[in-house]
Amino acid sequence: MIRGKDIAEMVGVSRQAVTAVLNGSRPNCVSSEKRAEILKIAAEHNYHPNYAAKALKTGKSNIIGIVMPAWKNPYIAELCTALQQALANENYTPFFTIDNNYNPVQNSLEQLLSLQVAGIITVASSLLPDNIKTPVVSYFYDDPRFDSVCLNAGVNARQILEYLKECGHRKIGYLGLSKDRKSKIIFSEAAQLGMELPERWMVGCDNTLTGEMFDILLEKNRGQDLPTALIVHNDALALKVMRRIYEHGCRVPEDFSIIGHDNISYCANSVPALTSLGCGSPDEIAAAMIDLLMKRIKDPARPREKIEIKTQVIKRESVLNFNNKKEALK
Repeated sequence: MIRGKDIAEMVGVSRQAVTAVLNGSRPNCVSSEKRAEILKIAAEHNYHPNYAAKALKTGKSNIIGIVMPAWKNPYIAELCTALQQALANENYTPFFTIDNNYNPVQNSLEQLLSLQVAGIITVASSLLPDNIKTPVVSYFYDDPRFDSVCLNAGVNARQILEYLKECGHRKIGYLGLSKDRKSKIIFSEAAQLGMELPERWMVGCDNTLTGEMFDILLEKNRGQDLPTALIVHNDALALKVMRRIYEHGCRVPEDFSIIGHDNISYCANSVPALTSLGCGSPDEIAAAMIDLLMKRIKDPARPREKIEIKTQVIKRESVLNFNNKKEALK
């Protein structure tokens, strides 16, 4: 089996030059003729650099650990695809693992760190130790220990609630993860805006988000009034809830207005089209995270940096505007 050292001897260049040409980090470090010869020999012998051996020898690798929740949410799948492409442009290889802050996967973090990863992008930064030496970018949550690309949950909640209030809604429900701080912030913001969001209109679960959460809402409020609008944890759940609403003989938005989070591609094509809180394209978010991580890898002592994701309500058909309805009745 041919080695990088063997290619270097055959071409008459250093082993470092062979590595630089093959990984694309310094393709012009040798003449065009030498570069062509290196690539030809590598292709003929199906040679690939042994990054695992390099990691064992140097304690570093070209692997970036990506920690994300399960890819059931299409937005996460799109984001991970964008991260893979952005890392390839930087000559790094992603290693994806599934984990979260609420129900940590046993040994997942230990296995990731054993790979001597060059950096970590994680949605579960709370699981990392304070003394970690690996460069880290926290995604979604603002962890004061690390660089972060995060959402401002208070701003996001107010954007949604103010839009619903503008449309004439005062009775709001919430369906989502029981441990997610989003529900607590929405509850607090609703109170400040003079909107009703009692606990009986809030349905939370620990892990699996299903359309049957709407059934629980109905059962909890049997014989009592119901909200006119539902804020839902993400778009994937919102689409499931819309299905359950129809199965109960109700309508969206006439009986229940629905608003989700993430603005996934399916939103515009659902019937009715789903209103959602958009948080930028996956490509934009991935680029911001990779940029922060590359800066941290090059300069570990640089000041901490936080990028706040800009969001906006993407208004579609799933939210009823009572004000327009009143105007039509005049």
